[in-house]
Amino acid sequence: MSTSFFLKGKSRKLHKRKGEKITKKRIKKPNDPNLENGGESSDSDLDLKKFSDVEDSESDHETAEQKKLRIAKTYLEEIEKEEAKRAELKELDTAVDKRLLKDYLEQKGKLRIEVADNYICPTEDDIRIIRAKEHRLSLTCVCISNDAQFAITGCKSGSIIKWGIKEKRKLGTLTFKTHSNFLKGSILSAALTSDSKFLATSDSSPDIQIWDPQTLKHIHTFKGHKDSVIGLVFRKSTHTLYSASKDRSVKVWSLDEMAYVETLFGHQSPITSIDALTRERAITSGGRDTSVRIWKIVEESQLIFNGPEGSLDVVKLLDEEHFVSGSDNGSLCLWSALKKKPLCTVPEAHGQENNVPRWIVSLATLLNSDVFASGSYDNNVRLWKVSNSYRNIVPLFSLSISGFINSMQFTSDGTQLYVAVGQEHKIGRWFKDGSAKNGLVIVNFLLKS
Repeated sequence: MSTSFFLKGKSRKLHKRKGEKITKKRIKKPNDPNLENGGESSDSDLDLKKFSDVEDSESDHETAEQKKLRIAKTYLEEIEKEEAKRAELKELDTAVDKRLLKDYLEQKGKLRIEVADNYICPTEDDIRIIRAKEHRLSLTCVCISNDAQFAITGCKSGSIIKWGIKEKRKLGTLTFKTHSNFLKGSILSAALTSDSKFLATSDSSPDIQIWDPQTLKHIHTFKGHKDSVIGLVFRKSTHTLYSASKDRSVKVWSLDEMAYVETLFGHQSPITSIDALTRERAITSGGRDTSVRIWKIVEESQLIFNGPEGSLDVVKLLDEEHFVSGSDNGSLCLWSALKKKPLCTVPEAHGQENNVPRWIVSLATLLNSDVFASGSYDNNVRLWKVSNSYRNIVPLFSLSISGFINSMQFTSDGTQLYVAVGQEHKIGRWFKDGSAKNGLVIVNFLLKS
């Protein structure tokens, strides 16, 4: 008898009875990892096991108190790292806030750094003069790069020299003989952009020459003035150039497009000086018309300030809201842009000669501070302090420098003063000091900590 029970090679059918459950036994695959028999395990299991083994090994060799101490030290180290990161971020935020506040106050003309009391009168060893055969006549102008890497000087013989401040030597020269197509007569003014990309110079001709200050190669010539250009200045952190001429006009130029922008009229006599800072404004002195004018270029308007009698020869900005002026009657005036009359006046600031007050030939200001310098031909450069909320001018000390102080400029940190000295006045030959030497004088200041 054959039944399904005795059949080989065939599976029996399981008949499910009512109310019963049939469970099939799961067959293990040969390639499945067998953890019980020492098969493969996951990476996380291995790491956990390794970590636990290390903990167990460490705990085997230390007491409970030592373990608590070790854990506490680790915790403190983590806290110190987190606090150091927070402090670093906080210092960075504070530095950014201070920089933004400084830029804002500078833009508004309200930034004021009081450093005058830190200045110490330099000794003879701190004052030195450098000369060159190309500057055989009186120096007329000096300008310094914003990073204080080099200086540019011009003189009456029609030559321009680039001086390396660190190298303490000439880095390049432009002379009337080698560049006769561009240099015509005495150099009257020179100006550098804040990024030292452009150098502008003017001479006895009505033209303005643009150079590359790194290579001293000629770039462009601006034509438009009808008489000699007395002063040049770049608007800070831009390539906008302002020029002032004997033709009584101020012109605006854009060096990005190498184009003329506009002309400003108002002065009744030849302009003698010009200055500018961050705002889209320029300030000029009008010489014999005894006025200072602030040109609001965007608003197309001007502010007029009437100075003392005589010729108002030079004007310099202390900040966006205050400026100083010097006249041929020897007076120094401190002004506010909000008032038409001087806040303070120092008469005959450089004394008299033959009962005639000595002219104020040049001024230099340390921007947004309470320090400025004045130069004449009394063999002294005088430093002054602005005190009492711009209500008073106090003398600090004098530097013994022989000759006409035709131009001056502070470095941005105020530790040096560059002085262009000559035997004659920069725009005339009314007097001559034969004992003086034509050259660039560098004054190093010692500042109190």
